[in-house]
Amino acid sequence: MDEVINLNVGGRIYTTSRSTLTRYPDSMLGAMFSGRIQSTRDLEGNYVIDGDGPLFRFVLNFLRRSVLTLPEDFKELDMLAAEADFYQIQEFIDAVTQAKEKVIAVKEEQKQELAAIIEYEFLEVEFECAYGQWIIFSTSDVLQHIPAVKATFKDSHNFKNRLNRVEEYGLILPRDKPVNRVNLFREITTLGFTLHCTSSSGGDERSTDRWVFTREVKPPPPTSASGSSTTL
Repeated sequence: MDEVINLNVGGRIYTTSRSTLTRYPDSMLGAMFSGRIQSTRDLEGNYVIDGDGPLFRFVLNFLRRSVLTLPEDFKELDMLAAEADFYQIQEFIDAVTQAKEKVIAVKEEQKQELAAIIEYEFLEVEFECAYGQWIIFSTSDVLQHIPAVKATFKDSHNFKNRLNRVEEYGLILPRDKPVNRVNLFREITTLGFTLHCTSSSGGDERSTDRWVFTREVKPPPPTSASGSSTTL
């Protein structure tokens, strides 16, 4: 009859059999419970093993089934790898290594999926027909690169003063200077934007016409040797 063995692993008690502990003869446990290395017992007669108590259950399950089974949200693979080295069960070491490689592969796949998600930047142009008023919603950086927009202001100082919070409230162009719509749209597309959609509300002389442009957000360029980078 197979002998029942009680183990004290890091203060946690486990019960198993000698045949289970010696399943892999070349391991530390195989040597310990075949009498090749000295063992120690506590006051209750349990064999003492100076290992991680909670993690030993995965070691013991592997000894019983020769399969590494981990919870889906298991996050202690590095510690388990250290325990595998401690017990010197080569098959267990290989199984933990494969589990770590699988986690790395999954994380890399998720990273690639995130990288494949395309982000877009938006620019909206509005024309209020009743007032002949142009309003453009975008970032200040983009607006400063549209000559047709800058040309409607008397000077650059006046233009820059109007760039505060333009993404929320839009840049209202002065009505005393006409806007060349063709040039405006050409310059917007030169910056990499494409027309995404158009709309018109009101349906009469009081309507507001809208043009929405988008462009793909490019990843930041590599930092130069001087530690700076330039982008629009």
